[in-house]
Amino acid sequence: MINVPTEMKGRTGYLIMVDRFCREGEPPKPMEGRKLKDWSDANPDWRPDADGEYRNRFFYGGNLNGIASKVDYFKELGVSAVFLSPISMSGSYHHYDVHDQKIIDPYIGTWFDFYHLAEEFHNAGILLGVDLVFNHRSADSVFFQKALAGDPEYRQWFQWDENGEPVYWCGFKDMPQCNKLNEAYQKFCCEEAKKYVNFGADLIRLDLGETFPREFLNCIRNAVKTTQIKAHNINSNPTIVSEMWDFAFRRDNPQIYDLQVDSVMNYPLTDAILRWVRYGNHLHMNACLQNLAKYPYDVHDVLLNYLDTHDTPRARNMLAGEAMIEDPFSGFIWDIEARWRTPQGFSTYNFREWEFEHDGLLSHDVDKMHKLASLIQYLMKGVPVIYYGTEAGAFGYKDPFSRKPYPWGKENQEMLSYYCGLGKMRAENKDILDDGDMNVTVTHETIEIVRRNQNGIITAVINRTDKAQSVNVFYPGAQEIFSLERSNPGTVMPFGAYVCRF
Repeated sequence: MINVPTEMKGRTGYLIMVDRFCREGEPPKPMEGRKLKDWSDANPDWRPDADGEYRNRFFYGGNLNGIASKVDYFKELGVSAVFLSPISMSGSYHHYDVHDQKIIDPYIGTWFDFYHLAEEFHNAGILLGVDLVFNHRSADSVFFQKALAGDPEYRQWFQWDENGEPVYWCGFKDMPQCNKLNEAYQKFCCEEAKKYVNFGADLIRLDLGETFPREFLNCIRNAVKTTQIKAHNINSNPTIVSEMWDFAFRRDNPQIYDLQVDSVMNYPLTDAILRWVRYGNHLHMNACLQNLAKYPYDVHDVLLNYLDTHDTPRARNMLAGEAMIEDPFSGFIWDIEARWRTPQGFSTYNFREWEFEHDGLLSHDVDKMHKLASLIQYLMKGVPVIYYGTEAGAFGYKDPFSRKPYPWGKENQEMLSYYCGLGKMRAENKDILDDGDMNVTVTHETIEIVRRNQNGIITAVINRTDKAQSVNVFYPGAQEIFSLERSNPGTVMPFGAYVCRF
């Protein structure tokens, strides 16, 4: 029996890169090795440092108090679960090169600020999620420095090759990979996780969780599920989510079947939605849904469904930008780096230069395609998650262009209003969308989504073409709950949609 945390069902999520979302109060004090950029300067520092290294040490100063100040904004969007990127002390703005995750970066705030944020969220009915990094540590961390110096205890925390050299995650020399089977390291990671839950975190996302061994996951799960919670709490059963890029059953570690995690990031659905809206690839969408159907039934209701994240280009670029991958057998739609791979290695500079030059070159239909993709996202089983700024029309290719500061005061108001409408539609029909069964019929031109349970039936027809499609969704007593491009029960207009409930 899968014990899925019921508090997650029917929610709408929001993913924040903390340094880039909102800053409340005075700018942080200068810190050696860090550059603080003006919020209005959205162009990232994409070129390398003088010595040719890419250190990611340009900051905007987004903080926990800034997030707390936007509770009303989240409520307007219909957001009821907010996920934070890592907030612990580290050298980079993204904080994935963690030191000790029990220490919050001073640019971001304090444990008091975190506790206050949890209280503000919980009073508003919003769950608070955090991103914890256990796969690797910062090369600058005291732990790795002690390991390099020969400390036998900390040396066992890390992985070493046959020559006694450190193993680095994906070759990044600032992120040495950890030995997750070492009991002392497991104990330390559990202490980190417990502190976040103790201060009010409801959701734990495991960065690179798909690589974790069973022994490590079991240790983390036990720590998270048994922690005494200090803050006012609305979720007594914290949800554990694993970062997973492929289907969950394709790994040697079937985490959602072994009850080690409660949910996974649903990247395959992201890819299928984007490819259908942009290219009409209905066979790929059907194959994706058939694979997802193999998951335990209750897990479907808490899958995290994204259009984009900090690790992909923005949705608008994938839907209407250049160089995306149409063929599913060549990788995800966002796997665009092949042309910059040379016999000498990957040309980071040339790739980033191309991204910079093509950043905002999107087709004129971008808003229309964006609306279709987000509507599908909101109607699928699971929890739709907005990547900060996507609702405001943010664009950009991969890191660092997909991680610009939120454009406060410069939002695409049409898209923002649309997302608020989606949030309202989802909230008003939560009684069906939180756990209703789903049937999907996909063709090259249209997709029909039917959600049903004992409370009623929701039927949606979405048209991705520039031609009107004749449909028949006349049902006695049916009530329109959403319409796009003036569509109606008999005709779905170009780039339109019609959603009814009965």
